[in-house]
Amino acid sequence: MKMIHIFPVGAALTMAICGDPSPPIFCPCLAERPGNIEYNPRMPAHSIAVDGGWYFDFRAPRCGGPDVCSVHYVTTQVKMSVTTRGHVEAMFRVTTTGTPVFNYQLNPNNKCDYPAHARFYLQRTGDDLSGQGEYEFYRWLSNEVAYRLAAGSAQLTVALIPGQWTSGFGKKGDYDLAATTGFVQALRHLGNAGFVFGGGCYYGHGVNVSRGTARLTLSHYSIK
Repeated sequence: MKMIHIFPVGAALTMAICGDPSPPIFCPCLAERPGNIEYNPRMPAHSIAVDGGWYFDFRAPRCGGPDVCSVHYVTTQVKMSVTTRGHVEAMFRVTTTGTPVFNYQLNPNNKCDYPAHARFYLQRTGDDLSGQGEYEFYRWLSNEVAYRLAAGSAQLTVALIPGQWTSGFGKKGDYDLAATTGFVQALRHLGNAGFVFGGGCYYGHGVNVSRGTARLTLSHYSIK
């Protein structure tokens, strides 16, 4: 089974806070206004607002310091409760110059050959980022629904059903009763939503760009 570790590095894009009505819910928080990008090596502190959304630029492998520069995950605080009847959707585009290579094998232990992708990310309120004990099923990543990073536009939709999501340590939401219960509880107490970036063995261990430039521009993100 592929181990998909996304802790403890990532980006937190802290933006608008949605309310907590009963489903169905429309939460366009991620596209409303930009916020902070945190924890990613040498990434800027904030995304950049554009008309109706925001963008960030992938960094080159060496961007002025000794760290391997990369973006890992981008989230916004949402504070809401949803059910398995809903779905998440987003629209974004990737624009490039040159002939960019999206690098994902940034650590020696990432030996798998699987291209860099962007995926949906959900996180339960109160996560301690350990992925251990009661926190095993606090973070979830879309598995089949993903965008292989390259120049182009994406319109992604994923249902909020357990089998479409994978926990931080690689268990699908329908793996067993504990995983399914954990997924449902994460939706019920949803605290953050967004994207993860990675490839190879890990869905969220970071991506950078060489031999060109790349920018991701988000125009829509909702949870219904």
